Amino acid sequence: MEKQITWSIRFIALFICSLSFLNAHAQKNTNVKGTVYDSNNEPLVGATVSVKGNLSNGTITNIDGQFNLNVQDLKSTLVVSFVGYQTQEVALQGRSEITIRLQEDAKALDEVVVVGYGTQKKKFLIGSVSQVGSKELMMAPQANLSNMMTGKLPGVTSVQRSGLPGNDQTSINIRGLGTFLDSSPLILVDGVERMLNTVNPNDVENISILKDAATASVYGLAAANGVILVTTKKGTEGKVTLSYDGSVTFQKNTAMPEMLNGPDYIYWYNKASELDGNGPYYGADIQTKVANNYDPEGKYGSTKWTKEVFKNYGFTHQHNISASGGNKNIRFFTSIGMLDQSGIIENVNYDRYNVRSNVEGNITKDLTFELNISGFYEEKNWPGISTSAQAEQNPIQQAVYAAPIIPIYYQGEYTAWIGPGSSTTQSPLATLRNSGFQKNQRHEFDGTMKVSYAFPWVKGLKASLGLVYDTSYTEDNGFLVGYNVNAYSADSKSYNLMRASSTSEKGNYTKSASSFRRFMVRPTVEYANTFGKHAVSALFLYEQTQLKGSTMTGKMGGYNFNDPVDLSLGTEFISNPTGSHSDKATIGYVGRFNYIFDKRYLAEFAFRVDGSYKFAKDKRWGFFPSVSLGWVISEENFIKNNISSINLLKLRVSVGELGSDNTDAFLHRSIFKVEKNAYIFGGVPYAGLGASNSITSSLTWSTTRSYNIGADLTMWNGLLGVEFDLFYKLTKDIQESRSGGFPPSLGGNYAQKGNTGKIDNRGFELVLKHQNHINDFYYNITGSVAWARNKVLSRIESESTPWYRTNIGEPLGQIYGYKAIGLYQTQEQLDNRPFVGNGVQRFGDIMYEDINGDGKITQDGDRVKIGHSTLPELNYSLSMDFNWKGFNLSALWQGAAIVSYTLNGTYSHGSMDNTVYTRPFYSGGNAPYYLVEDSWTPENVNARYPRLSAIHNGNNAYTSSWWLVNGNFLRLKNLQFGYTIPKKILAKANIGLSNVRVYVAGTNLFTFTEFKYCDPEMAIINNGYYPQQKNYSVGLNITF
Repeated sequence: MEKQITWSIRFIALFICSLSFLNAHAQKNTNVKGTVYDSNNEPLVGATVSVKGNLSNGTITNIDGQFNLNVQDLKSTLVVSFVGYQTQEVALQGRSEITIRLQEDAKALDEVVVVGYGTQKKKFLIGSVSQVGSKELMMAPQANLSNMMTGKLPGVTSVQRSGLPGNDQTSINIRGLGTFLDSSPLILVDGVERMLNTVNPNDVENISILKDAATASVYGLAAANGVILVTTKKGTEGKVTLSYDGSVTFQKNTAMPEMLNGPDYIYWYNKASELDGNGPYYGADIQTKVANNYDPEGKYGSTKWTKEVFKNYGFTHQHNISASGGNKNIRFFTSIGMLDQSGIIENVNYDRYNVRSNVEGNITKDLTFELNISGFYEEKNWPGISTSAQAEQNPIQQAVYAAPIIPIYYQGEYTAWIGPGSSTTQSPLATLRNSGFQKNQRHEFDGTMKVSYAFPWVKGLKASLGLVYDTSYTEDNGFLVGYNVNAYSADSKSYNLMRASSTSEKGNYTKSASSFRRFMVRPTVEYANTFGKHAVSALFLYEQTQLKGSTMTGKMGGYNFNDPVDLSLGTEFISNPTGSHSDKATIGYVGRFNYIFDKRYLAEFAFRVDGSYKFAKDKRWGFFPSVSLGWVISEENFIKNNISSINLLKLRVSVGELGSDNTDAFLHRSIFKVEKNAYIFGGVPYAGLGASNSITSSLTWSTTRSYNIGADLTMWNGLLGVEFDLFYKLTKDIQESRSGGFPPSLGGNYAQKGNTGKIDNRGFELVLKHQNHINDFYYNITGSVAWARNKVLSRIESESTPWYRTNIGEPLGQIYGYKAIGLYQTQEQLDNRPFVGNGVQRFGDIMYEDINGDGKITQDGDRVKIGHSTLPELNYSLSMDFNWKGFNLSALWQGAAIVSYTLNGTYSHGSMDNTVYTRPFYSGGNAPYYLVEDSWTPENVNARYPRLSAIHNGNNAYTSSWWLVNGNFLRLKNLQFGYTIPKKILAKANIGLSNVRVYVAGTNLFTFTEFKYCDPEMAIINNGYYPQQKNYSVGLNITF
């Protein structure tokens, strides 16, 4: 039976390889035949055999490893290659029959994976880890690492909500959501908790994702949501090399609806006004002036404000110079990099400068050291009025709210639009150019030193001491200037010179500063040795961290000039200055023990003991263990001796516990705060101290029990690779706030937080890989799919919550709203409608289902689950890389499914309302073409959108299934085409260059999704959000 399986596998392999070798041909000369074996004397199926100097003359071996090839003469040399093996050149030397044995590529066998506090050979790795190297990360230039990670690491969900420079990073979740609280993973750069998106991407060697308890338990209290390990580059022995990497990038919005131009705006607004029972709002004289874009008085014109606000393109350029090299005694890697990212709107940019020096060396034969020093400076610049989504008077929002029927200037001043019934000015260009500035600056220094000693009298025993010192300083300055605009009132049809809305006459200035310091000490003892068939290793370390921080903020007004500006130059006191400081510490003990028998049976036990200052003494310490087992089946004789096509087959299983102390500190004690009017004496109020909390002494860790079963398979030396993981996580004792259910007589003196929440999470990850080469054509293809779904098992809810709206038994983050059942089309429907407390119901307005049958539509009684979470449950990707004679083409397709979003929703101020995507002429402004053209009118009763109207109707503003969008998408995330000049050409040129590569690349080039007028990863409330960007790049890599 095993023999039949072997023959079947060989036949399939031969068939696949033959299809990929259709262009191979042979010359009609002397015939050479032979057999290609591996190091175990097993025939290699599909090995490439060709003639040196004429690689197009080649063939592949059959299921018995045999080949026939016509050569010009028997003095030729054959080139024999196979994926996962070292390429070999064989001189015929007059022979017409030959036997060839290929040796396995040691690099493929010894591939290592970065794990917590060390590395492990991938072959013997038991835990669930995804890793990506620098080559894959740098497929296309981007401003930060989180965006580069998207689609390249199975099990990672990345969502980018904005394209705003400096704030365009993605949010990252590992294996979905596992808590009601913060689900962000722990991020470590060179073993220290640091920021991800300020690391220079050119400095990164690889990124590992620790997804299960077997790999993450060594990080204990902070690892419940997974761990991201970023490892930076180190120097290697050899001559010093100097490299330059640079690129320029042009950016455009991925998606943005086209807004009405002036004439179309008047047409549709007048039509909406007539449907509202009013006459045309704009008369024929205004229509003519706008249509001709000419008005002798200069009052009217046709201005597409979104096109004025958004430039033709944003521009980014980044440059990096690095040097590396060394000898057996000292090795180094140093770099300096800069990034300048100018936004697609004016006065929006982000700059970052990075430096790094990683040095390691031998003090003596047994004593070594590492010294890693890095730093960065970053600066974010925005207009005085914020460009963040939902920010009041956001300039992008104003570009949508301003009607396109007035010119940019009137009587030498920027114009502003005041919509019907409104008093708020909308002047996007004046806001961008005249509203002042916001500037955020951050300096950071990160230093790590490690000294290690290998005990010569105990083989494999090593001790080390690591020290970390990080410090940073951040300063924010914001000056909101009072500026004038010539405002056109839609009601009076006249202009009035006035100060722009949301500004003060003499401006407001805010300044804040914060500092941060981290000091960590980490002594470590490691042991690793092999005794015959037994391989053992152990790790034990102690980690102590101290964190100190301070902040201050001041705000002044009444400025008589705009430059210079500082707190001391203001004449009006706006608010009291505020300040705070913090002093935190953590302690942890870590242990890990590994055992391997005969390269077949694997076992690991790991633990961490953590102490948190946040809890009472008897609740302070947590113990987080994990156990994992593995079986390398491919090392068994029944596989090795019978199925040579299997290079690796491994099963692994793990279970462990992780923790989180994500709660406020010192709730087990009374915390006092200063009260301005603590008591009154003689009719005069006096300040004093008052308790700000009730004591909660029982609060403790939330814990996550994690189970993982996985399998790894590699066949035909890389022609097929499979990785599969199945996981389940149970998180309990999640901290929740408690407010109801206690009598008022307690005066709030009850435990306001408790460990009452429970949630589980399950899913799988599947990765399929294929790599091969045909003569000079090399390629690899990797596809992945990952699914994760959580379920709430216990959560505090109101006793009046109906069964159909409870979150118990349902996934987190699902969208709740009214169930829309159509648009009103008949009088009978209107006569029998339930009562809706807001707005009116007319033909073409949205009908809602009365879920509880009480004759009215209410939030308490009729809101139900209408959609999935805005965080995808399913993520998938397809990565392709092709190389031929110096040319390279790589592509990454990335997609998401089981995800929803709504085009309207609840704003940050708590109100539920429409957006510009759901209501024409929102806030008296403009409207997108798609919305008015497919709104309900008597001529278009089968419309996609509700009744066309120029006035607000609360009936259509509710979050409901009518506005629900299927958020599934497929995106061409990265595409790169490059060419590397052959080294022999560079050598002949004798100009000191060892490598030159040029490339063009793109990011977010195509997106296929249901709703094409905005990006599927947009901000939840989309009024004024800065769209995600398409990037078009040209780059150059040079090595001296």
